[in-house]
Order: sequence, then structure tokens, then C-alpha cells
Amino acid sequence: MKKIILIILVIFIFGLGTWFAVYGLSSYRAQSAEREKTEFLNKEIEQLLDARRSDAEKIETADPFGEDGVARVLLVGLDRRTGDTKGHCDAIQLVTIDKKNQKVTITAVPRGTYSPLPPGEKHLPTDYYVSKSCEVGGLDYGIGQIEKILGVKSDYLVVVGFSEALGIFRYLDLPATETLEWLRHRQGYAIGEPQRAHNHSTFIKQMMIKFVPEESSVIDKALQYIIYKTVQTDLSFSEARAIVDALSAMDLKNYTERISLFMKPAYAVQDIPYAEEYLGEYLDKMIKPLKDILPGDAYSGLSEEEVQTKLLEIINEKKEDPEFISWAFENNLWLQIEDKDKRLATQYDIISEYILSLSEKTERENILADYILEMENYGEDEWAEKGKDLLVEEIDW
Repeated sequence: MKKIILIILVIFIFGLGTWFAVYGLSSYRAQSAEREKTEFLNKEIEQLLDARRSDAEKIETADPFGEDGVARVLLVGLDRRTGDTKGHCDAIQLVTIDKKNQKVTITAVPRGTYSPLPPGEKHLPTDYYVSKSCEVGGLDYGIGQIEKILGVKSDYLVVVGFSEALGIFRYLDLPATETLEWLRHRQGYAIGEPQRAHNHSTFIKQMMIKFVPEESSVIDKALQYIIYKTVQTDLSFSEARAIVDALSAMDLKNYTERISLFMKPAYAVQDIPYAEEYLGEYLDKMIKPLKDILPGDAYSGLSEEEVQTKLLEIINEKKEDPEFISWAFENNLWLQIEDKDKRLATQYDIISEYILSLSEKTERENILADYILEMENYGEDEWAEKGKDLLVEEIDW
């Protein structure tokens, strides 16, 4: 009896071992295939990311300076409301970089400067100003009017929206909302809009002195690439880098007099420095006394918390609207969100929804690659991994 039980046990163990061997081999093969697939996808991801990184690191031979050694960059701050395709030219600054003479000229154009409007439409007498020309005639028409006021044509254009400005301030570790309030404020000045336009010039000068690197580095290039991708411009990244290098060679930190500020048309204005450490105090002093007398479209009366709540509500309500998602992506809407966790989550949600509307596989992959590099640059590993998961789906699609 014992012998029979032993034989049965041996057969059972042998059979079980054979089953495990067959199952294990099958499982190993399946896992091996999965590992090979994972390794292939990881390799594909890294190749794509390396290609995008190289865009941020290499400087090609592109030269943005003409024979005279001068590059003229028109910077336009566009006030574009939700769904708008045009918008007001809210801030207008021509930055002229003279490489040969090592000089920078920043020329402001107050947005209320007179400008003709396109014929064929009825306009109010109060509509004839340059900011309105961008809205009524479109950006190309508005730029044409700006260049007539300046008396010179620009070589390049950089357009920065409301959201993008907030994002850039955060990238530079500036208090984003307060900085934007400082730049937008005009009602507390006796001369109003011209003083605000001059403040924009002063701010650009201070940012150049503070942030233009003395020497080029990979870290600088990575940050510059992120900022470059944030704005809209006809400059290539290599041309933008060449301009930064030219500014670096001027040693603006030690030779601040190499930057000159002008305005067209000219107004008597003051140099009001942007002082980050006193920003809150300054804004309280300038804005609080005016809250009760400002018109509704100039001051909402909402607290920052209420504004943020309203913004998140709008995003949540429209998150399944493809038209809104497209607009939100193109205008980097998430950058208006103050709370970091909510901002990162919203950015991921908008990007993951937006790529679904794109037919070009390469475009989807490049958007995700840029997103991953941005998250890696800021140490947001969790979100970078989420981006890689989306990229895996694209590569394996």
C-alpha cells in the first residue's frame, strides 16, 4: 500500500513538475517577449527624447544678425480672451540688439497710440489706437501699424500671451501673479498708459541684467528651450540662442549703460524699478485706493482665490469640449493656475486630451517629448513617467 502511495506521489510530483516546467517556459517566453517589447519602446522613447534634447543643446550656424550686425525683435504681449483668435496688442516693445557696437535699445509703443483701422467697417472715434488695430485687423495688420509708428521694420516677432507670461515668471522664480499685476497697472500713474509702457521696458532691462548668462551652459540651454517653446516666434531656437550669446558677450551685469530705453511717440516718464522684495507693498499702495473708483472691466473685485476657483471651474466644465481644449493647449492655460499640484494635473489632462485631436503621429510624439523634457527639467519625475506612458501608447499605436 505504501509502495502504491509512493508511486502515485512520484507520478503526481513529476506531473506537477512537468506542468510547472511547461507553464514556466511559456510564461518566460511571454515575459521575454514583453521585456523585448518594453526595451524596444524604452529605446524608441530615449531616441526621440535625445533628438528633442539636441534641439535644446546644439547651436547651429544660423545668424539672426544682418550685415550691419543688428537684430530687431518685436515683442508683443497679446491680451487674448478665451476663444479669441486675435486679441489686443497689450504690450509693444522693440528690442534692438547691436552686436557690433555692443548696445541694446528697447523702444516702447504705448498701446493707446493713434492708429488707422482697416476700411469697410464702422468704428467708434475711440477705437483708433494701435492696440485695437491688432484686434480689428489681425496681428499682421497691427504689426504693420506698429512698425509705421516705430519708423523701422522688425526682423523677428515674439508673441507672449497672458498664460505664457505667468509661466515665464514662474520659470524665472518670480512671483507670477504680482509681477503681472505690476506690469499691467496703469491707473495709479498720472500719465497712465505711457508710464506703464515704459515700465515694461524697465522690466525687460532688469531681466536682461539679471538672467542673461555670463557663460553658456547646458542648464541655461534647457531653460531657454522651455521658454522658447512657451512663446510664439518666427525665430529658430538656434537664432534665439545666437542672440542670447551676443547679449552674454556684452556683460550687461557690469555694463548696464549698454541698455537704453526709448518711447515712440515720446512722453515724459519716470524710471520705476521692478523691486521683487517690495512688490506686494507697492501694489497695495497703488491699487487699493483705486478699487472703489475703477470701472468694472478694469477691476473685477474678486480675490485671487475666487479668480482661481472660477478658472478651475471653467476648465472642468469645458474639459470635454475639443475646441476649448485646443485653445487651452495653444494658450498654455494651465500656467494661470497658482497651485502647483493643480497646475501640473491640469497641464497633463489638457495635453492628453489635445493629442487625441491630432492626426499626425509625429506631432503627437513631439508634443509628448517636449512635455517629458519639461517635467524632467523641473524634477517632476512622476509626471515625466506619466508622459512616457502616453508616449509608449503613441509608439506602440
